Amino acid sequence: MQYIVIAIQVALVLWLIFNVYQFGVAYRDWRNDPNPDATFLAFLLERLGALGKTFVQTFVYTTLAIGVGYLIYEFIAMLME
Repeated sequence: MQYIVIAIQVALVLWLIFNVYQFGVAYRDWRNDPNPDATFLAFLLERLGALGKTFVQTFVYTTLAIGVGYLIYEFIAMLME
């Protein structure tokens, strides 16, 4: 169980690092080519919506992958007995 929690934490930290980088790139692009119709608030809401969606996907896929890995581990352990 300890390894499952560690794997989830590692996946979420990697997600956070990647999305902070992506936010910086998107902000730089927004500042270099400002659109008068696109306010900073609209930019933030668009980025936060994407972050929420990717967070859920990352958490769900990580949990599913860990669950499948654990089932395979238990199956192999059962065969080895």
